[in-house]
Amino acid sequence: MDKTKISLLAILALFLVYVGISLPAIKEYYMPQNYLLINGKKYTEQDLKKLEFPPYTSIRKNYHNELQNVFYSFASQEIINLEAKSQGIPSDQVINNLTKNYNPSEEEIMAVYDSYKSQLQGRKYEEVRQQIVDFLVNQKKNEVRNQLLKKYEIQVHTEKPPRLVVEEKSNPALGPNNAKVTIIEFSDFECPYCQRSQSVNTKLREKYKDQIRWVFRDYPLPFHQNAMFAHIAANCAYKQNKFWEIFKLLFENTGNLTREKVLELSKMVELDQTQFNQCIADKDGSVRNEIESDVQDGQKVGVNGTPAFFINGIFVEGAQGYEVFERIIEEELKN
Repeated sequence: MDKTKISLLAILALFLVYVGISLPAIKEYYMPQNYLLINGKKYTEQDLKKLEFPPYTSIRKNYHNELQNVFYSFASQEIINLEAKSQGIPSDQVINNLTKNYNPSEEEIMAVYDSYKSQLQGRKYEEVRQQIVDFLVNQKKNEVRNQLLKKYEIQVHTEKPPRLVVEEKSNPALGPNNAKVTIIEFSDFECPYCQRSQSVNTKLREKYKDQIRWVFRDYPLPFHQNAMFAHIAANCAYKQNKFWEIFKLLFENTGNLTREKVLELSKMVELDQTQFNQCIADKDGSVRNEIESDVQDGQKVGVNGTPAFFINGIFVEGAQGYEVFERIIEEELKN
C-alpha cells in the first residue's frame, strides 16, 4: 500500500473519530429533546445557557450537588447491603443493631429543647420530649450511616460544578482574607432552616478554623415580616464591631423577632445605644439599601431562597448536612 493511500486512510480515520465525537452535540443542537417554541422559533437549553437566564442557571448549579447526593445515598444503601451480607442478617437490622444501645441523656434532650424552644409555640418539655428523643435517635442513625461510608473506599465522579463570582462587598466575615476556601452565606434571621443550618456552620468553622473564610450576606425574605428590621439591627451592630454577638442572639430567637424583642436583644450586646438607635431609624435609607443590594446580588447568582451558600463560587442550596459541605471543602483544599 503506497503512502498516499495510507495518508488517505489516516485522514478518513480521524474524520470518523471527529464525527463520532461531534455527532451527539450536533444531534442535540438540531434535534434537542427539550426546547420551547414561540411562534415557530425554537429556544433550546443552549439558548438559556447563553442568555444566563437565572432560573436555568440555578437548576444547573443544583444538578451537580443533587447528583452527588444521589450517588452517596445509593452508596449508603449498597454498603448496608454489604454489611448485612457479611453479618448474615437482614439489611434493615444493620443500623438498628449499631444503635440499639443508644439512649439520649436528659442533658441532650434538654439541649435540643432549649435550642428549638422559640419554634415550639409554648409547648412544654414533657409534651415534646418523645419527639426530641426520636429526633436524636434518627440523628444517631445518620451518624452511623456516615461512619459506615468511611469504612469503604468511595469515589464519586461527576462533572465539575459551575463556579460563580460572588463578592464579599465589605460584609461581616470570619477567617483570614487569604484563606484557601471562602464560603459566602445568604441568610435570613427569621428563617427556621437558616437557624437549623447554624449548628452545621459552627461545626465547619470549628473544624477548619483559619483554612476557611465565612462571609454573611443579608437575604431577608419578603414574607418574613420581622426579618428586615432584624437585619437592620444586625447591620447597625456591625457598625460598632458587634455583628457576631447580635447574630448569635438573633438566630437563637428566630421564632420571636418582633421589633420589641430585637431591641431587647440589642441591649444584651455592649452597644452605644444612642448611636444604635440613630442607625436603626435609618432616616436616609442607607442601611435598608445595603440589605436590598445583598438580596439583588443574590438573585443575580440564582439565590431564590434561604439559606444559600457559595463555596469558592460553588452553589449549595438549603440547610444541607455537614457531609455535603465537608466534601466540597476537602476537594477545594486539595486544589
